Amino acid sequence: MKLLAILFLAVLSGTMLSGGEFPWSKIEAIKAQLLRKDEIYEGRFPEYTRDGAWTFRKKVNWFSGFISGELWYLYEMTGDEELKERALAHADALRSYAGIDYTHDMGFIFLPSVVQAYRHTGEEQYRAAGVHAADMLAKRYNPQGKFLRAWGKLGSDDRAGWMIIDTMMNLELLFWATEVTGNRDYYDIACRHAITTMSESVRPDGSSYHVVEFNRDTGVVERKRTHQGFSDESTRARGQAWGLYGFANAYRRTDDERFLTVARKMADYMIGHLPEDSVPYWDLNLSGEDVLRDASAGAVAASGLMLLAEVEQTKEDYEKYMATSERITRSLLQNYLYTESTRSKEEGILLHTIYHYHNKWGVDESYPAGDYFFIEAVWKLWKKLEAENPITDSPQR
Repeated sequence: MKLLAILFLAVLSGTMLSGGEFPWSKIEAIKAQLLRKDEIYEGRFPEYTRDGAWTFRKKVNWFSGFISGELWYLYEMTGDEELKERALAHADALRSYAGIDYTHDMGFIFLPSVVQAYRHTGEEQYRAAGVHAADMLAKRYNPQGKFLRAWGKLGSDDRAGWMIIDTMMNLELLFWATEVTGNRDYYDIACRHAITTMSESVRPDGSSYHVVEFNRDTGVVERKRTHQGFSDESTRARGQAWGLYGFANAYRRTDDERFLTVARKMADYMIGHLPEDSVPYWDLNLSGEDVLRDASAGAVAASGLMLLAEVEQTKEDYEKYMATSERITRSLLQNYLYTESTRSKEEGILLHTIYHYHNKWGVDESYPAGDYFFIEAVWKLWKKLEAENPITDSPQR
């Protein structure tokens, strides 16, 4: 452990990487911290860090699949079989939860875990769990309002008419289910939800509402507001990032030009509100030295912008979104990573994130979505550089 600590401090105190270089030394440091985090979790369901130490929930939640995905990405980059074994162990633990009926976050939970396990192994048990999770997500579809209900147990009145921008990220589970089953019902639900979100959640200038409340029986919109942002009419940074990423993916899956148009608008709005180091304030309508950043929003945006670049139709748009994605990713690598020098305990990977500002949950801390989407953004950078010029200096490959 002492050697790892020295490695962390040496690596994280280095200078900014120049374009085109891949940060293998930092990847090794991230891997070491990820393995340490997996030991700390001990199969429990993480929520966020408090003074650097992980807190946990009693049941499966939207964070529960992310560590499996982090392990898969690091496995692909390094070839370390231990990472694959650990990723499969998490997928195995989650298979029995594919029938939960209290959340829309089925994609967040099961795409990084059982769906990735299926992609890597081809084993039917993982495919079946992923399809079951997609079935439970599809059951949340409200045909009157044409949206997927975000929260509340099925059959209950608890927030039965609420739709949130975050659900755009869970649509990929439905698209995948159509791909592996041939059943177009999943695809149709995903498309209808995306169209409703485009119409009701995205403002004309490309900014976004967090929550849209419908009358669950008639489908009529009753209110638009925030749940975690600064105000009802402001734009929560992470919600904006979910939206640009989700719509870029919806376009990738459907070729519907409307989704590409709204992804661009949301991306351009976010880019226009980034500060000097390209890592956003926690709400895009705030700024100033006293306003906290949300590095997790930066990580989601970086990954989403790279996807948007890849589906773009012109070299100019490709270069604009790709350059911004790389700039955010490298800023996160340089300035927002774990280091043992900050305080006595630091068990996360990506620091200076905000889970829920108003509830004081994970404020200026780490939480699983930040770690996962940061590692995903780094993995995408690795894939890009590998495609351009095969990377030969990996310590594992």
